[in-house]
Amino acid sequence: MLSCNFINILQCPDCAGEIAQKNEHALYCKGCERIFAVINGIICMLPTESKSLPDSYKDPDYLKMSDNFDDSSSYFTESNPVFRMIHESSHKKVAFWEDKHQSKAGNASNWTIDIGTGQGYHWPFVKDNSRFVGLDIRMESLEKIKQIFPDALLVQGNILSIPFKANAFTRAVSIYALEHIYFLNEGLKEIHRILAPEAAFHVGIPCEGGLGWTLGRKLTSERSMSKRYNIDYRKYIALEHCNTALKINKALKLHFKLEKTSHFPFPFLPSIDLNLTRTMQLRKSK
Repeated sequence: MLSCNFINILQCPDCAGEIAQKNEHALYCKGCERIFAVINGIICMLPTESKSLPDSYKDPDYLKMSDNFDDSSSYFTESNPVFRMIHESSHKKVAFWEDKHQSKAGNASNWTIDIGTGQGYHWPFVKDNSRFVGLDIRMESLEKIKQIFPDALLVQGNILSIPFKANAFTRAVSIYALEHIYFLNEGLKEIHRILAPEAAFHVGIPCEGGLGWTLGRKLTSERSMSKRYNIDYRKYIALEHCNTALKINKALKLHFKLEKTSHFPFPFLPSIDLNLTRTMQLRKSK
């Protein structure tokens, strides 16, 4: 059974009503009485309705690659040591910042949410996941986390209607997710809503749109993915990575205060063009 402390921070993605436990396999909304299934410990809380993506997202190459999203992600992170090093750069930096934050705060009871948690790439970097919540829209990805972390708190949800109450979290993490969010501003408003005053927001993004990232893709993944899946990978990535690093930076500043940044592999050259990843610590603005 889920703890009362956890259920108390949930809210209905449709009517924002209070959530209660029906049984070990379901929750329900006290407002609209909607039932939310709990499948293998994963709470399914997608909204009944969601905003539709443009027709360009119906492209056959995009749909084919989307069906293989988890497989392609694993291909890079598990079989390519160079890409793994790049991929882990933001995870390691965020973990380092969080260690300092916890030492300073001295409060282990605060809730953290990992937005766009994917297959759980950040979970191995979390020292105590008892109050660490993973949110993702893909059930297949969440199921992979459960295989490795059976006690993980996982919610299938949409960033445009996050099923948690306002001010529920003292920290949010989002690593390599914001570049995928088509309705980015709406998503950031939701993250802002669920964060408590002065809560920390740790973000990791690829330097999408920068010279280094563009050249690196052309020499590596563009070739390998096009051949591996028999698609036009350039067309797919233009839709999948719909937000450049500069666009994300600009949108973040509308809702959060930027406190510090870190770049990889050249932290002494804080340039999108000359680096591959950018990691940020932000604070909820009023």
